[in-house]
Amino acid sequence: MNVDKWRNWALVMMFGGFFVMYSGVYHRAWIPYLMVIGGLGVLAGILVYFRFGPVNPTVHEAECPRCGRVTRLTGAYDACRHCRQPMRRVPGGGYEPYVK
Repeated sequence: MNVDKWRNWALVMMFGGFFVMYSGVYHRAWIPYLMVIGGLGVLAGILVYFRFGPVNPTVHEAECPRCGRVTRLTGAYDACRHCRQPMRRVPGGGYEPYVK
């Protein structure tokens, strides 16, 4: 999965956690539970950001064979973030199109 997808999920978790916590304003009896659940969502988002933040220096850039745009690829198998063309790393360090 692309780093951008993980970061998007982290952002969704953080905003979802804040939304759950703020919804306690309308449900005063549930405030302690909503604060804990929302806090766990925010914490999960932070942990995902900490996990995929250090990946950035190791990201390789390659030109996509389908759309011709430069994309950042992280693993041995990854996809172009513009056109979703699957690619795999070859022993020389570059990437080539990959068909499952």
